[in-house]
Amino acid sequence: MADGCCQTTVCHGKQNRVLMQLSLTQTGCFQATLRYQGRPISNGHFNIIVLSDVEKAAVDNNVARSGVGVFFEGYLYPPSSPPNVSKQQNPSSPTQKEDSNPLFSSTAPERMKKPKKVYFYISPKQLSIKEFYLRIIPWRLFTFRVCPGTKFLYLPPDPLHGLLSLQVDDGLQPPIEISCKDRNIIAATFTRFLHLNIGGSETFLDKVSFFQKELKLIHCKKNRNKITLRVSRHSLLETSLRATRNFSASDWTKSFEVIFQDEEALDWGGPRREWFELICKVLFDTNNKLFTRFSDTSQGLVHPNPCRPPGLRIKLYEFAGRVVGKCLFESSQGGGYEQLVRARFTRSFLAQIIGLRMHYKYFETDDPDFFQSKVLYILTHDISEADLVFAEEKYGRGGQLEKMVELIPGGAHIPVSNDNKIYYLNLLAQHRLCNQVREEVEHFLKGLNELVPDNLLGIFDENELELLMCGTGHIAVQDFQAHAVVIGGSWHFREKVMNWFWAVVYSLTQEELARLLQFTTGSSQLPPGGFASLCPSFQIIGAPSHGTLPTAHTCFNQLCLPTYDSYDEMHRMLKLAISEGCEGFGMV
Repeated sequence: MADGCCQTTVCHGKQNRVLMQLSLTQTGCFQATLRYQGRPISNGHFNIIVLSDVEKAAVDNNVARSGVGVFFEGYLYPPSSPPNVSKQQNPSSPTQKEDSNPLFSSTAPERMKKPKKVYFYISPKQLSIKEFYLRIIPWRLFTFRVCPGTKFLYLPPDPLHGLLSLQVDDGLQPPIEISCKDRNIIAATFTRFLHLNIGGSETFLDKVSFFQKELKLIHCKKNRNKITLRVSRHSLLETSLRATRNFSASDWTKSFEVIFQDEEALDWGGPRREWFELICKVLFDTNNKLFTRFSDTSQGLVHPNPCRPPGLRIKLYEFAGRVVGKCLFESSQGGGYEQLVRARFTRSFLAQIIGLRMHYKYFETDDPDFFQSKVLYILTHDISEADLVFAEEKYGRGGQLEKMVELIPGGAHIPVSNDNKIYYLNLLAQHRLCNQVREEVEHFLKGLNELVPDNLLGIFDENELELLMCGTGHIAVQDFQAHAVVIGGSWHFREKVMNWFWAVVYSLTQEELARLLQFTTGSSQLPPGGFASLCPSFQIIGAPSHGTLPTAHTCFNQLCLPTYDSYDEMHRMLKLAISEGCEGFGMV
């Protein structure tokens, strides 16, 4: 035992466990090992963090604020040597063999003579390291998930500044060494967030509430005066770009008043919501080539297109980022301003938005055909004779080999083995899912971060980010029926027509349900809380007409339903309305 440490051990034979109590009189981060009869036990390696009262108060404050606005100044010591392919390191942890990086030496990175001055940001989901160009332009260097796979190794003070040091290793990227006078606070905050994630004590809705509160606070000094967008349905993207061409960041936080050319409709919210719906469709529909799918099916997820046509300028991704940021900002205003993004993004693109590094498991959701044909084969077979190297072949449209892209320096001459194939697959994911669209993602983030800071998005993981941006993807009819409000109508309307209506709704496909939702609310996506979170509530109003098409007032989430003589008549009229009359306010 170390000096100043007292030990009390209590055995419970019936429960087959040992409880150990340690009292330490010295603050700091310590690595401990439990031994039995002089031999370390299998799960007996752990870290101990001892804080002063001041440090504990700082950690409590960091956790209470979800890390937003909290940063630490320090230094980064990146590896100074290229990957060592002649040696293979042991995994960072016996249980983390899959994530180990056999191409890098097991020794700590060599300390550079002139380390970089950087800033450390920590949130419930990630630890990110940034430097600032010209002291004002942030650049993210590394991002690590707050998860059990991210390991800390506590090191002595660095020789240049005398600051406490820490090595961070997640098995996906080369280990890095950092030094900071607040190292203990960083380590303890990381550990607290890790325990919260494992215990699930902070719900998604709690984080959404915190996110929206902070986003409103960031822009609270900017006015919410109306600003007019005059656009055309027939050239929506071009006219929208023209209308917002000279907008400042402050203009994007104003309340948009949308006017569609050649239509008479006062914008009480409906045209604005429809503009968001339609512009997202133009931007993220793969037929328009700005985004693409890895699988050629309607169920495929959309990803930035690395082979976009020359006519699609890179600036369009910046505009797309601003539109998504505007949706998030509008939702933070609450009430009828809630606005969702109509798109189904790949998990890898969502992960890049929050700065996470790629790994091969993203192929399973984003590119299932490639996962089944190549990734799964490599994972489950002996590849010692497969003649694979750390390079990716790039073929032209005619099927001819254009070039070899090395995944690491000299990769074309480094064979892939059973020992390093996980590292190879992770590099392949980084290349195919990230590096090929790096420019597109950077421009998207430039637009998005004008409205939403990246450290605020960092409180979510990629799955939560999709829920935040896009709402619930599945429309549950039971949820719909439980929260819809029926207003007015005769006995025939309430007892006959409404029973037919719900029978029709239960028969609709998910696409038809989305069309009904779009017809009534202006958006085919629900907010994260489902129908209960719609504001105003979904209202079904008895219309003073008989046998005609249903109409809607999207500004107020109202479906105006006439009376009908039969179930079949209602079924036909409702489906006709939602399929043919879901766009345009001039007809209502």
